[in-house]
Amino acid sequence: MLLTAGLLGFTPADTQVPTSPAAPRSDATHPLVMQQAAQEVAGAKIGPTQPFRGGLASGSEGPGGLSRLQTAAPGSPQREVFGFALASSLSDPTLGYPTWDFSILSTVAFFGLHVQSGGNFANDSGWTVWNSSQLGGLLSAAHAHGTRVVLTIILQDFSPGTPTMCAGLSHGAATVSQTVSEMKAKGVDGVNVDYEGLNGSCGTTDPSWARHRFTSFIAGLRSAMPAGSYLSVDTYAGSAADSAGFYDIPGLAPYTDSYFVMAYDLEYSNYSRAPTNCSSFCLGPTAPLAGYHYTDTSTVQQYTSVVAASKVLLGVPYYGRKSCVAAANPNQVPTSSVAADMYLDATGESTATGVQAGSYAVHRDANDPQGNERWDTWVNTTLNCTRELYWDDTTSLAHKYDLVNNSNLRGVGIWNLNYGGGAPELWQLLAQKFGTSTPWQSLGGILTTAPDASSWGASRVDAFVRGTDNGLWQAGWNGSAWSWTALNGTLTSAPAAVSWGVNRIDVFARGGDNGLWHRWWDGVRWSGWQSLGGGLTSGPDVASRGTGSLDVFARGNDNGLWHMWFDSAGWHGWQPLGGILTSDPTTVSWGSNRVDVFARGTDNALWHLWWDSAGWHPWERLGGILGSGPDVSSCAAGHLDVFAVGSDHALWRLGFNGSAWGSWQRLGGLWTSDPGAVCAPGTTSVYLFDQAPGRALWQTTVTGS
Repeated sequence: MLLTAGLLGFTPADTQVPTSPAAPRSDATHPLVMQQAAQEVAGAKIGPTQPFRGGLASGSEGPGGLSRLQTAAPGSPQREVFGFALASSLSDPTLGYPTWDFSILSTVAFFGLHVQSGGNFANDSGWTVWNSSQLGGLLSAAHAHGTRVVLTIILQDFSPGTPTMCAGLSHGAATVSQTVSEMKAKGVDGVNVDYEGLNGSCGTTDPSWARHRFTSFIAGLRSAMPAGSYLSVDTYAGSAADSAGFYDIPGLAPYTDSYFVMAYDLEYSNYSRAPTNCSSFCLGPTAPLAGYHYTDTSTVQQYTSVVAASKVLLGVPYYGRKSCVAAANPNQVPTSSVAADMYLDATGESTATGVQAGSYAVHRDANDPQGNERWDTWVNTTLNCTRELYWDDTTSLAHKYDLVNNSNLRGVGIWNLNYGGGAPELWQLLAQKFGTSTPWQSLGGILTTAPDASSWGASRVDAFVRGTDNGLWQAGWNGSAWSWTALNGTLTSAPAAVSWGVNRIDVFARGGDNGLWHRWWDGVRWSGWQSLGGGLTSGPDVASRGTGSLDVFARGNDNGLWHMWFDSAGWHGWQPLGGILTSDPTTVSWGSNRVDVFARGTDNALWHLWWDSAGWHPWERLGGILGSGPDVSSCAAGHLDVFAVGSDHALWRLGFNGSAWGSWQRLGGLWTSDPGAVCAPGTTSVYLFDQAPGRALWQTTVTGS
């Protein structure tokens, strides 16, 4: 089946490759696939169009004067899922946005508008679609699910001396002006920059003029873009380790939200090196995980050594490469032009016209057993040759997604969504690897600590965080809406909160003197801050065994657990309880004679200490590999739910049902702080809170154990 989304056939002679492993060059990993698609987009026959009439609004201001927030759909990913949308088939009913699952997409990049040598946009097919109702349809579908849409601006030049690139960069101010104007006019959420070229002097005395001018161009674009908008730059797989290449990865970091790392078409950079050692171009994995010179694993390591992992999107291919070959063996030298299969075509090759019965065979790349890259062979009776195809199916894509999660990258990038269309297995895999198993909503804000929460009624929940002003902030739920309130103070830790009755909330935090500070709500007003002393080396947590009872726990200077309590006689303590804590403690009480305390130990496992009528019991190890401190809630006597972020940065739960501990349950997502949890009295509804990479407060509700 011929690709309908824009990949063209080409011969290996069209490519630039190193002549030998001993002759490396800069920008050696630039892919061909983006250039081919860009050409198709520019000249696509798109038929009659209707004018652009706008899409849904994309955001609003957060409560309490806090940060702009983006609406999120149930099950939205907490790691970014970024995908390109080809203008040439944008609204195609079999490939385009009507077939996509926006609930798992974070960002869609409209690909794209072509920048000419004078810095202005070309009046081509991409421009026509950009100004049509197709864009409005994409915006409406995306924004309805909290998915941002960005504009990709395209300038690609690999000709000798790269004259078009040099001219385009020289007129960067014009491009910035027109880009921002179009962004505002269409109501999109940001810009993706697909400038692909080679570093060079562009006729100046600076041998890296192109590299330096591109960085300046991105700085100027960022400065001109509206506050809060999104800026990403497409970069080569090898750029982070290429100090003389077109992209200055560390230099671009202050201006970019993300790098879309084009970690594909790597067979054109790997063929002459081990393990293939081909004397001329030969087929191989387009995005090997390991086992080759250029791999996804080495790319991630190189990028995260020079920029924050939270800026890196690992680009994966929804396409493969095929050709006629001499034999059905791996890494064959093509005997015809190399064609490209989008994912939808690759999955249908075995039943396509011209496949000789019984000849189709599926293999896995032996050079990279970790990656399980797929290659297929068959006899094509129409072409009268053996065909060989290397491509990524869901098995190999899953390993790449695991690399993204285990490396704590910002997320995954997809080149491109049109090539996968509505293939259900692709969307299911994205949801499995990057989605959450519970519906989360963003409450906005900019957090500088973990949250904590209290509840004094079935329809009343209060979450507390430290804001960018180091003050205490409250997000309150009254049964129908959330609202933010500033409560001031100077906090040096996450806050802790508990309610021991209707209209009563007690909040604690470490102050600038490392002592414990306390304030409370009595149903009418908030008290002032009260100093309770101590020398805390963590944030506190608090439980209540009943009306007028408070038990506060914190880590002391000895890294052990310390306890202070309040009853009818006043405050008591501090009391040492031992242990070696590597997190803030968390505590809950499910009865007048029961207090449970949890913390992370030096082995990163969960540890448990409890008090009952017999006194304090020894520390108990509950296992796990915690990447954060825990938090705990209780919905009934003897029942406990402990939540923590795991080493994969997802949220995990461990439940106690009154008689036995269960097993750890993965709730998914990408989280950057200790969670907060509270069960509303008289219910089994646990309100969960955590901080996402954008530092906003997110919330969901799960059923308690």
